[in-house]
Amino acid sequence: MSTKENIKAIWREVFNPTNEWLEMYFGNVYRDEDLMTLTAGDDDDVIASALLLQQYKMQFHGIDVPVAYVSGAVTRRQYRGRGYMKELMNTALREAYDRGDVMMTLIPADRHLYFYYDKFGFSTVFYIDEERYTEMHTFPVIGDYADVTPADSDEVYRAVDAMSRRRDNVMVHSRQDFSNILLDNSLDGGQAIVLRDNTTGEIVAFALAVIVDNRVMVKELLYTNPDARDAALRRVTQHFPGMPLTILAPPDSRHIPIRAQGMGRIINVGKLLSSYAARYPKIKLAVRVYDSLLPVNNHIYVVDRGEVVVNDGFGGRLDLDVTQEVLLSILCSDPSMGDIFNLPTGRPYMSMMMD
Repeated sequence: MSTKENIKAIWREVFNPTNEWLEMYFGNVYRDEDLMTLTAGDDDDVIASALLLQQYKMQFHGIDVPVAYVSGAVTRRQYRGRGYMKELMNTALREAYDRGDVMMTLIPADRHLYFYYDKFGFSTVFYIDEERYTEMHTFPVIGDYADVTPADSDEVYRAVDAMSRRRDNVMVHSRQDFSNILLDNSLDGGQAIVLRDNTTGEIVAFALAVIVDNRVMVKELLYTNPDARDAALRRVTQHFPGMPLTILAPPDSRHIPIRAQGMGRIINVGKLLSSYAARYPKIKLAVRVYDSLLPVNNHIYVVDRGEVVVNDGFGGRLDLDVTQEVLLSILCSDPSMGDIFNLPTGRPYMSMMMD
């Protein structure tokens, strides 16, 4: 059995996916070069733990940086509790550093796993807002819009990418990612909505919707103006009539409950601060960073005039003296929190990750 087929068998055993989804994922998304495994101590031919260390880009404060994404982290049931995943995650951190990733991100499969990944220096920095509407909401629209089909085209991808990048600190998807996302949504019985403004000819809205627990879940909603947003939501209600609606969206300035969406940790502090400094050349900052699992990050970083210098002999006043977890939590906090530190900050957002 090939390694790929072996991993498929493990996923089938542990995750219990549909055969159709499994074939789609391993045919379109899975790559051998992303795979990391550990064999069982009593049998080198048996894979005990595995994960995919996929590489994405993230628009971090307006600049694209390489980011590792941990997907499909799994240990076979008979080998759990022996430290295999701990060893594999620590190896993945070093691998991500060696290949040039700036951050590592993941979406825990269960609530209790947030505490598990906390041991590897991950912070809960990705949050999500939920807007709820009853089946009676009509979403009145002023403009004139037309559906765009098929959704999987270069034109639609370019429009979706542009609308997505209007958000701060977002994960960026490639053209191939976009095709896989649409196929994944279709296999779930979902609907992709793309609207063109008949006056301007421009694509102005995109939505992915699927039924979850007797509600319509809008997993992604992108638009260029509020009227286009309502037009897309009206189309969603037409495809799924008589059902309540929940929209997943980035947290905004409203003081309402938000829920955890995912976790992140810094892989290369110097590269992260360099991107941040390039975006904000007027920032001056001296920060000492501690990283117990990646000691290569343990330095004093001086940010000045758009550049970052490592200066462990720095004798001036430190603005921050923190772990990498705290540093990321500050840079990825709500702008109101950034005001306290006199630093530009913004919550990151991670969507359409096929988690």
